[in-house]
Amino acid sequence: MPRFEDLDPDSQQFFANFKCREDGPPPWTPLTKPLNECKVAIVTSSGLIRKSDKPFDLSNPEGDTSYRVIPSDTPPRELTFSHTSTNWDRTGFAMDVNVIFPIDRLRELVAEGVLGSLADKYFAFMGAIFNVEPLIENSAPDVGRQLKEAGVDIALMVPT
Repeated sequence: MPRFEDLDPDSQQFFANFKCREDGPPPWTPLTKPLNECKVAIVTSSGLIRKSDKPFDLSNPEGDTSYRVIPSDTPPRELTFSHTSTNWDRTGFAMDVNVIFPIDRLRELVAEGVLGSLADKYFAFMGAIFNVEPLIENSAPDVGRQLKEAGVDIALMVPT
């Protein structure tokens, strides 16, 4: 991600005037079991996809509010970005997928007994979404239901 002063004038103006939603306090569900018994999933806003997946729709100026499923056994070499922003620095990902998708670190924590297990699938969204209503009304609840049905206790949110 570039420094604010390195952005083009339009991007600087957009970020300087961006208003975050205020929907009240976020819901909170305390853990009812120790971490070493918890199942963990990854949810990323990096626009990450498998090379065989349909890319996110970058033609919509309001953003693509759909999501992609990344099975847990997907080899890192099969992952790529469906993101074309000139403000998106891919260097870290090119060096280590764990920078934006910390799968190896989570596997290590499971092997060490810190975490109980990992989910069978993870979820990726496109981060550049300017009309979040369809996301809030459709995609996010759908992913939430799938996580709940899979018995996931913790969703690690990886914003990028």
